[in-house]
Amino acid sequence: MPEEIVAEDRWSQIIFYDEWNSLELKWLPSTADASDAEARATMKVFAQESVNRRPHTLIVDTTEFRHAWGDGFTEWRNAEIIPRYNQAGVEKFAFIASTGYPGPTVEAGAEPAPEGPANFPTGWFKTRQAAYQWLATSPVHGPGRGSDG
Repeated sequence: MPEEIVAEDRWSQIIFYDEWNSLELKWLPSTADASDAEARATMKVFAQESVNRRPHTLIVDTTEFRHAWGDGFTEWRNAEIIPRYNQAGVEKFAFIASTGYPGPTVEAGAEPAPEGPANFPTGWFKTRQAAYQWLATSPVHGPGRGSDG
């Protein structure tokens, strides 16, 4: 699948898929050593790339994410990050969960829904393929259309 790494740091890669107008944040195992400020800075870059590129869909791959967020993370994300995704016009957001993810996934019956102040549904998935399949359904035509999804 054609992709372009648009930003990277010690903690992540941010990848744009032009064919699907989709932006992905792929967290790396080095996040185990990241401070909250460093991980939040990465999220700010991802949010700004969303505003700049206006993707239909966002993907966050947490399969190798090792950081433990500190107090106030959800409130900070709701105030500082999600409004940028709304500004970008995001239509769907998919998380690819790590094996230890304690929450419900779409495969286990969870329905994607807006989180916090989001204007778009967010789904948590066990596999990249399941995330792509959901992202490819209406109203957008995103990842998952091709055989190498």
